[in-house]
Amino acid sequence: MNPDYFGCTLIHKSNFDDKGNLYVGGVKSLESINKYKFGAIISVIDELEYKIPTQIYHLRIVAPDEPNFQISEHFEKTCKFIKVYLKKTNVLVHCQVGISRSVSVMMAYFIKEMNMKPDEAFLYIQNKREFVHPNEGFRIQLQKFYEECQKPKVNPKARQQQVQVQQIKKK
Repeated sequence: MNPDYFGCTLIHKSNFDDKGNLYVGGVKSLESINKYKFGAIISVIDELEYKIPTQIYHLRIVAPDEPNFQISEHFEKTCKFIKVYLKKTNVLVHCQVGISRSVSVMMAYFIKEMNMKPDEAFLYIQNKREFVHPNEGFRIQLQKFYEECQKPKVNPKARQQQVQVQQIKKK
């Protein structure tokens, strides 16, 4: 594999050319919007000088690649964005180089939507883009996100009924 540190890599392939394909990359990958038919882009970068075309769905997260940055605060919305737009178009998740921030966002997606463990998500991406390396702080946040995703989901109505039952039992 010849590493293109700033370009993009297809991580998750669909059966279509123009939708369902998920890419990760660096800022240089924005030069390939037409080539890869990106209709949705997540930019996880502190400074973005590139102008994203207006017809592209764009989610911008101002994020430095620093271990203490709370990237996990953005996992729910990035997961939802990827899930929604993969049904309609190809999606690119990029940061400056495509090694840490964008990979962390993509790992969160695989954790939530494909029920992967953090190490499985990392290896899944690394198998296609060998030089990925989320910083240690992001890895810790991904582990916590995984643990949250594993907790059983209780809808508010069911929780209210549980409280009412407990109150009745106390009487």
